[in-house]
Amino acid sequence: MSINSAEARLARYNPWAFVSLACVLLLVLGVFAVYFGNKALKEIKKSNQRGMKLAQWGVVLGYVEIVSGVIVFTAILAITY
Repeated sequence: MSINSAEARLARYNPWAFVSLACVLLLVLGVFAVYFGNKALKEIKKSNQRGMKLAQWGVVLGYVEIVSGVIVFTAILAITY
């Protein structure tokens, strides 16, 4: 059985979706997670690749990481000064 190019294109995951989640796991790269997640979402919509949920989770968790970092930083400043 041979796979035509449309089926092969559908089977590929977008690599930027994985990069986005990897940035979230590093805990200090929330901005990069949002950037690469949005880049992956745009490419996935354009080229019909897989990985939409991975990219969405990367964006959401990136924003959560940014907000929680700001809250922790503000709390540390409030406690120390």
